[in-house]
Amino acid sequence: MKDQFDLSIIIPTLNEAKRIGNTLDDLAAYLKTYPLQTEVVIVDAHSPDKTVEIALAHAKDFKSLRIVDAGPRPKGKFIKGKQVKMGMLNAHGRYVMFMDADLATPLKYLENVRHIVEKKQSVGICVRDLQSSHKGIRKAVSGFGNFLVQLLILPGISDTQCGFKVFEASAAHKIFTRQTIIGWGFDMEILAIARKLGYQIDQISVPDWHDVEVGSKIGGTAAIKAALQTFPDLVKIKWGLMTGRYKKEVTYVKES
Repeated sequence: MKDQFDLSIIIPTLNEAKRIGNTLDDLAAYLKTYPLQTEVVIVDAHSPDKTVEIALAHAKDFKSLRIVDAGPRPKGKFIKGKQVKMGMLNAHGRYVMFMDADLATPLKYLENVRHIVEKKQSVGICVRDLQSSHKGIRKAVSGFGNFLVQLLILPGISDTQCGFKVFEASAAHKIFTRQTIIGWGFDMEILAIARKLGYQIDQISVPDWHDVEVGSKIGGTAAIKAALQTFPDLVKIKWGLMTGRYKKEVTYVKES
């Protein structure tokens, strides 16, 4: 029989060998005094480096650390949405969350997650101040993108893309089984689905979010490119909301 945890922490990875060790060291140290029973689930997209080996070497530091294989990444494609979906639907916790391996959102915000769990809220997301967290053309692209997101699908949500979100397990199942986008636009889609299903989305302000360039796959021009690629996803989500696409779950075979 599977263990039951208070919280499952999903970490999608791709070529994170340079930092996954430090990230797991910091996470293990934080969880030593954390009152919730947690499991950590690494969802790896066939990293050709030693990401998986390093993660497994840290398994002894956690009550439970598992690796889920997300399969290979098509050349030039981002599949973070697929990785997160697999992790969320294969988690064992009463609450499930995902966070980025770069710890751009400081671990201290796990305390806010604890409050969400204790208050039995359905969905909580960290939100950045996009005017201060981004600079130059990235700031302009992010600001315009967020304006469109609020205008078309998620009014009142000041930031959809921060990689630190938590869901009650049954809500996660209903939301992520309806998810269709596996690229960078998946964050917008899961929040639009959550709101469509009637879940309240609680926002956690993260004024000290910091951009992590070293080893990042979305730093600099790549980040701008990824932001631009979300615009077609925004149109797809809006159309899906209008046509009732999200009324039914998408077939998904859960890991045994």
